[in-house]
This record gives sequence, structure tokens and C-alpha cells, in this order.
Amino acid sequence: MTDADKPTILVVDDEPANIDLAAALLKDKYHVKAATHGKVAIKIAQSNPHISLILLDIMMPDMDGYQVCEQLKADAQTQAIPIIFLTARADIADITRGFHLGAVDYITKPLQPDVLQARVKTHITLRQSQLALENQVETLNENIRLREDIENLTKHDLKGPLGVVLFETAKLEDRAIAESIEESVNNVINMLNNTLDVFKIEQGRYPFSPDMVDLTRLVDKAIKSVSRLANKKAISFDVNTDRKPTYIDAEELLCLSIFNNLIKNAVEASPDHHSIQIDIIEQDEWVEFRIKNTGVIPTQLRPTLFDKYASSNHQRGSGLGAYSAKLMTEAQNGRIEFRIIDETFTEFRVQLPAYK
Repeated sequence: MTDADKPTILVVDDEPANIDLAAALLKDKYHVKAATHGKVAIKIAQSNPHISLILLDIMMPDMDGYQVCEQLKADAQTQAIPIIFLTARADIADITRGFHLGAVDYITKPLQPDVLQARVKTHITLRQSQLALENQVETLNENIRLREDIENLTKHDLKGPLGVVLFETAKLEDRAIAESIEESVNNVINMLNNTLDVFKIEQGRYPFSPDMVDLTRLVDKAIKSVSRLANKKAISFDVNTDRKPTYIDAEELLCLSIFNNLIKNAVEASPDHHSIQIDIIEQDEWVEFRIKNTGVIPTQLRPTLFDKYASSNHQRGSGLGAYSAKLMTEAQNGRIEFRIIDETFTEFRVQLPAYK
């Protein structure tokens, strides 16, 4: 360890001989500062933000160690510095009082070299670990802020041009090409809208604001968004609902993301010329959406399907589909599950609170 890397220790004692002894035992591994009065010790601690540990005598004139400790712990600049009391009094009441004031340990006098060095080493190590953890947390918080700034900027900068593309697409005479462009652009816009929402849900910071949402209308909208792909594969939809409309207590954009995802996945997984069955069922306090398609999820993926980055086709997708659907469902106080029927069909069920 270089001299510049040595931690700094402040020794506070009204007896210079005790300070000299502590300094002699610690100077090889630590910078040692000293004070013989409580007020001086406080000033040194306040002016030296890199002090790693304070060895504080209890019995001092004018201002005792308890008072010094109390002032240090009341000051935001010095409250995190660990304090070890030095005391000739080993009464339980005195020791307990010190811990209540915020001390981390105590050492009895006369000082024993091995005990002093061991206790100091332990608490210096703990302090360094605490500072390292605080730095990691600050770095994570900064990364969160940076990610939000980047994603907000990306969404802002991309939505304008994409909106122009959608507007100009309406002028195309070839409607097949126009619909293909519109579908792709809408998929990009949905991805931009969803990424930050998923991130906030992961962090427990999503501002959920439910309202009356017509589930039947949303499902129709999601089906239309995949109509080109469904038509290409000659896949039809069999939609069954108790009545129209069917209202849920949820957020429209989150729900649209969920059902877009599930319906698109069902179309991609289904063999050509098959039908996808969708049921919307009211159940007391819940409304349940069910979607069943021919084709099954591979056995090895079933236990981790809702985990982050789990995917049956890593070359085509990010693996966030089922994961984000689960997050968005649970963020709205709902439930999502799937089951395999006769190793022939896959059925997803999403339950969301009914709007009352």
C-alpha cells in the first residue's frame, strides 16, 4: 500500500500518552490525526471528509466523548464516520449508551496492541466496503437516469419521422405495400412506447393509472395489427365474447401491448390454414382473455417462458415478449399463465380486474 492509499484515523484523547501509543501502533498502515479536546476533534472531522475511523475517548474535560459522538452523528458531513470508543469504564450502561449514540465498537484501556489493531482493521474494512457499495448504488442510479434520458430522446426524435412515414403511406396506390409499411412503422412505435414502461415496472417506479378500457375493442385492434401476416398464412380468428363491450379496469396502452404480443406470437406459431380461438369471459371481479393456437411451446422452454430473455427463437426476437407481457399484466393487478393442451395446442390466459 502506498502512503497515499492509507486510510486516515482520528484519535481523540485528552492524554497525549494514549495518543502516542495509538499512533505508534497504527502509523505503519494508517494516517493518524490527533486531538486532545472534543471541539477540536469535531472541527478536524468536519474539515477532513476522508477520515475513515475515529477512536474517541469517553472521559474528557469540558466535552466528553458522548457529547462529541452525538454532535458528529447529528452532522451530515460526519455522521457516516464509524466511531470506536476508548474507555477505562467497561460498565454495561456506559457501553450501551455509546452504541445508542451510534458508536460501532469500544476498546477498553489500557490499550492492547493486538486488540486495537484487529478492531481498527475490521471497521476500516467495513467502512471501505460500505463506501464501495454506495459508489455502486450511485453508479446504478446514474445509469438509470442516463438510460431514461437516452430512451426519452430516442422516442422524441424517432416519432416525428415515423409519423411522417405513416402520413405519406396513405398516398401510396399499392395498398399491399402501404399496409406492410404501416404495420412495420406501428410495430416500431409500439416498441418505443413499451421499452421505458417495462424498465419503470422493473424498477417499481411505474405510475399506474387505470381507467375504463373496452377489452373487446382492444382485441379487435390487435387482430387488425397482424392481419397481413395472418392473411399470408391463411389463418383465421374465432372470437367469442359474452357480450360487447367488455370493460376492464386497466391502462389501454399496456393492455394493447399485451394482446398485440400474444396474438402476434400465436399467429407466428400456428401452422398455415389453421384457426386461432379467442375467448373473452367475465368472471365476477375479473375479465379473462384466452387465446388458443395450434402448436406447442418447446418442452425445455416452458419452465422459464416468463423469464427475461427466454425465447423460442433467439434469432428473431429479443426474448422479452412473454416477460414483458407478464410484467405489464402484474403491474395492472392481473395474472397471466399458459397451459399445453394434449401436446397439440398452447393456450394463454390473462385475467384483469373488471371495471365496476
